[in-house]
Amino acid sequence: MTSQRKLINNFKKVCICRSITGGTIMAAMSEGALSFEALRRKIRVGTGNCKAKRCRPKIEAMILEFKKNQKTSVKTSAVH
Repeated sequence: MTSQRKLINNFKKVCICRSITGGTIMAAMSEGALSFEALRRKIRVGTGNCKAKRCRPKIEAMILEFKKNQKTSVKTSAVH
């Protein structure tokens, strides 16, 4: 993903009901909230009017991507 796209995704609302952006979700994942339920407890994502019907698939995809990138960075740093 290009840096311009990452910047846009940081400001893009993912949870519309609670106005939670991708950057907020990424920050919470960096602090250890690595499941939808953990994010729900930490930043109240998915607790709005739709009860996560709109945002949950996007957030779960973000979690998988984050975990995949974590594993890749661990493997890369272990090689060096």
